[in-house]
Amino acid sequence: MAVISIRWTSQLDEGFVLSPERYDPRTRQNASASTEGRTISELANLSRETLLPQKAGAGLRYVVLDTGDAKNGIISLKVADDHTAVGSAKKVLKSGDVIISRLRPYLRQVGLVDEDLARLGIVIASTEFYVLRPKDGKSIAYLVAFLLSDIVQQVLAASQEGGHHPRVPEKNLLGLVVPAALLGERDRLSHAVEDATLAARRAESLLMDAGRLVADLLDQGGTEESARVASAD
Repeated sequence: MAVISIRWTSQLDEGFVLSPERYDPRTRQNASASTEGRTISELANLSRETLLPQKAGAGLRYVVLDTGDAKNGIISLKVADDHTAVGSAKKVLKSGDVIISRLRPYLRQVGLVDEDLARLGIVIASTEFYVLRPKDGKSIAYLVAFLLSDIVQQVLAASQEGGHHPRVPEKNLLGLVVPAALLGERDRLSHAVEDATLAARRAESLLMDAGRLVADLLDQGGTEESARVASAD
């Protein structure tokens, strides 16, 4: 079904933007989402802290995240590398940040930067990520669950602009209203997201340990086979 939105020229965004996606009514939270609450811009700062390759410090360890490393609220564990891994400009992340990719929102590339990840080194990420940082020092982990909710996902999907690499404008993200009822449960929701992140991190670590054990056993088996061949000769 066609979606029609009528705007006067005085209502066009700065720069006389004519992109139809910019004025799609579906980019606003519908009536089922309470408008009583606070916008994300009131709850979190959008961090623009960036690291350029030439500023990467020799001898420091960096954890480099691409957009594919965040999925459904979980950031995959990455191996820390030296400064040579910083091949392009990156966003600098801190423990407690919530990241969401502005590129193709339907991929649900959202996650919480947890302490275990931050301990590995300086965490940096693709500039395609929006980085939300707490304003009042309180956890904003609950925003992970909020951003992955069906209502918000529908708004973000409608907000994307561009054909080949559709992106969500930052004002659409920052303008999302977190309902008062959700804010009343923010501490409980944040604890739930933090616990889920910790559990996922532990599970991932166990699988990595198992993989290293398998590799060691296979290497040991290969060494023993080589020794038997040498003895036979």
